[in-house]
Amino acid sequence: MDGQNFENENNVTVDTTATEVSSTAEPAQETPAAEQPANNYQDYTTNVQPQVAVTTPVQPENKDTNVLAIISLVLGILSIVLGCCTGWIGALFGIGGIICAVFANKQGKTGLAKGGLICSIVGIVLGILITVLAVVFSMAMVGYGFESMY
Repeated sequence: MDGQNFENENNVTVDTTATEVSSTAEPAQETPAAEQPANNYQDYTTNVQPQVAVTTPVQPENKDTNVLAIISLVLGILSIVLGCCTGWIGALFGIGGIICAVFANKQGKTGLAKGGLICSIVGIVLGILITVLAVVFSMAMVGYGFESMY
């Protein structure tokens, strides 16, 4: 078949000109039986590219944290706690909480400012109520002659 042309089944002319192979070519080495896989399954995953899930990153809403709203909430909570314990000191913290909540609401309505306003009002009411009850109780004690105990 040296230098012959012939047509295959599809009527395509094929040149069978032989090329010389040098004798210095190394014979193909087969992998030893120890390195071959133990199972007879074909691995079809070697040429498969890993698929990456394309997701758009979730962007948080562009809301700046209002520092005055946080301060009003903190002062409101402190006014409730101190209003129950000391009375008038809690009312002072409540007044500061209301002032911060009003300024925070002017910058933009947030739930923190509304919570600070409500907590501050409750703290002022508790502070005034505890102070009034303390004064009434101390006057009642003076009226019954308990002042000599101290």
